[in-house]
Amino acid sequence: MIARPARRVRDVTLRIACAQLRARPLREAVAALQDILDAIRAAKRQRADLVVLPECAYPGYVLLARDPYRTGIPSAAVALEKISAAAARHAIHVVVGLARHGRAGLENQAVFIDDCGRELGTYAKSYLWSFDTRWFAPGSKPGVVQTRFGKLGAMICADGRVPEIAQRLARAGAWLIVDPTAWVSYGRSFGEMANPQVQFMLRARAFENGVWIAAADKCGSEHAAVYYVGASQIVSPDGVVVAQAGVTQPELIVAPVRAPRRRKVFAPRQARANALNAVPARSKGSNARRGGLVWLGLYQASRAKSAHEDDALRTLRAQGADVIVRTDASLAMLRAVFRPLRDLRAACIEGRAMAAPECARAAARAGADLLVWLGAPLRFPVLELARTRALESRIYVLVCVPPRADASSCLVNPDGNVVASALGGEASAFIAPLEIAAARRKLVVPGTRVL
Repeated sequence: MIARPARRVRDVTLRIACAQLRARPLREAVAALQDILDAIRAAKRQRADLVVLPECAYPGYVLLARDPYRTGIPSAAVALEKISAAAARHAIHVVVGLARHGRAGLENQAVFIDDCGRELGTYAKSYLWSFDTRWFAPGSKPGVVQTRFGKLGAMICADGRVPEIAQRLARAGAWLIVDPTAWVSYGRSFGEMANPQVQFMLRARAFENGVWIAAADKCGSEHAAVYYVGASQIVSPDGVVVAQAGVTQPELIVAPVRAPRRRKVFAPRQARANALNAVPARSKGSNARRGGLVWLGLYQASRAKSAHEDDALRTLRAQGADVIVRTDASLAMLRAVFRPLRDLRAACIEGRAMAAPECARAAARAGADLLVWLGAPLRFPVLELARTRALESRIYVLVCVPPRADASSCLVNPDGNVVASALGGEASAFIAPLEIAAARRKLVVPGTRVL
């Protein structure tokens, strides 16, 4: 696994704004359009060169119909005419999310408009989420548009869950990806709602592709049934959030972004996930009798043997661990450990190979239930990458690192949640359940699968 330099990008700096707007149901489409126009004016007052607006900022995201414009609200053409006029009047570039009819039917589009009010290009969301499919047709073309700032890419909301989509944009030359989004969630309050793209996936996408990402979200709810988490954000190519909105109110965030002269893109060359055991068609082993549940023990080993190492390992066995993984294990040692587990399909990825999605994705497609990540490099967003790899393919990821300050060994489940973790910076152990069936359920939500 190596980091190869991408082609040179001309020196560009721009001020980008993400306008977080209040969610409005379809009956409030006129007010939603006015919110867009107000946000364009506010972004210019903040000296922004480009403003990104949410997914389906007009006329709404929860449409409940294939032709929402039959209700008598202004058409997409009328709305776009007013938005384009505002872009020209305020001399600012705009990317706006619209529901607009295309060749295949109603599409969930991101429309690029320049500071003269001209439409530069359009991208239609390709990875439709749950009920999206009831009224939207999927797009098929990559969303790369040539602007005076260079090549910019577009993805929309759930597209960010699919590693290949952002990767195609970066490989086509986009140094900045705009993300009109409508991140949904649920919870007892808006402050308690969580969304994996907000928490870790967007940072992983920026880091693994060496690009800036600017995402504009909604806040509030539509129809008191679909709730948005807000948290619009701008993320640097290092995976660092440089600006982020709150969760409950409309807000405008602005940050300067600079096109890198040279961009590092992680590209695997002859890197692969190494199988740790055979993949059986059927098995009558003990794990099958126990409903496909494996108790996995991990010992985070230090370079010098800890005084309590032997006791820790004995304690894991006493707790019923079916398998115990040492973080200092070699590939051969891991194969010996996992070979007896006839039901669990395990594979191993080493070092920087986890930074690009290809190896993990291939392992998941080959049937792996668990990825063991050995030797995660320093100065890597280890947890963000591990959680992203787990969630984007719905597999378990076991992070194996020695005691260190920036990361701890942990087990991440197919929902991207940390099931258990070793203590930071010291030799320690844990035991955690691994439900094999959870890694073989590739349906994320009704109508949407990960592979």
